[in-house]
Amino acid sequence: MKKKLPADLLEKYFAGNCNEQEIAEIRSWYESFELDQDDVSNLSEDEKKAFKITMWNSIEDNIKAAENDNIFQLNKGWSTRFKSVIYWVTSSAAVLLILFLVKYKVPSKNSVQENNEKLMVTNTTNTIRKVILSDSSMVWISPQSTLTYLKVFDKNKREVTLTGEAFFEVTKDHKRPFSIYTGNVVTKVWGTSFRIRSYVQDKTTRVNVITGKVSVSLTGQKEKSEELNAAGQTNDVNQGVMLLPNQEAVYDKQLDHLQKNDEVKDTSIDMWKKMSLSFNNTRIKEVFAVLNKNFHVHISSGDEKINSDYLKADFTNENLPAIMDILKKTLDVNYTVHGNEFVLESNK
Repeated sequence: MKKKLPADLLEKYFAGNCNEQEIAEIRSWYESFELDQDDVSNLSEDEKKAFKITMWNSIEDNIKAAENDNIFQLNKGWSTRFKSVIYWVTSSAAVLLILFLVKYKVPSKNSVQENNEKLMVTNTTNTIRKVILSDSSMVWISPQSTLTYLKVFDKNKREVTLTGEAFFEVTKDHKRPFSIYTGNVVTKVWGTSFRIRSYVQDKTTRVNVITGKVSVSLTGQKEKSEELNAAGQTNDVNQGVMLLPNQEAVYDKQLDHLQKNDEVKDTSIDMWKKMSLSFNNTRIKEVFAVLNKNFHVHISSGDEKINSDYLKADFTNENLPAIMDILKKTLDVNYTVHGNEFVLESNK
């Protein structure tokens, strides 16, 4: 049975007044819908269609009410042939969500404080999975990878453990560093975005930075970040390196040696760089071509129904995995990923 939340807690969240424990409670509740079967999935096809029509009518009513209050305006003229993606980037989108969530009852007030357990998320799927931590940091976990973290971070530090590969978008908090432990390597940041790749079978651990500044060091050795020189590393590279955007640290597990590279030749990191792209009733096959060119990947589908479909969408400041998540829902498809290869299959 899914955990229930009070409407006033959700309103408090959208107003930006929740503390970290309350945010963790909401995140946990939200993720339960992704992990568990819901009541709708048990309905027959006819019942699902009826439910969909009812929900859509309700959404339209709420949209009209929001428009009457000058919250936002939607362009009319939906086409059954074309699929659309609409973003509401402002906080006013919360108005619609609250209208559907106000029926949840109040849980025990002490439930979060009493259950600050350690959570472990293993991605056993073939797609990239997004997890939102209690401090609002986002972690994109690659297939066959595991992330371990506290449900609510400590007051003085934020620590997680990773096996495999993940991309991190860390929320800035200068009072609490964010540390990722991968074998003998410790990656410490305060707020930035970067990728770590450290599968058990790999001979190396790699840290690649997209934005901000990241320090990488080895466990069991005293960090000397104050000794970092202008080049971004100490005289003994194993004491730690400081990475800037488009730089990487490579740890050789066998040699127990940490190295900094100023030039990164691995183009697979490009899928995590954020871009703004617009498509206006564009064939999916052409959409793939644009995404492949901009993110240096190879997206394809052997299903001609997918390739001949059309997409109308505006992607603003999004990385490729975020775009792929939207395509999954918009086109009713799924995908498998292996390195920089993405293959889409229809759910229909």
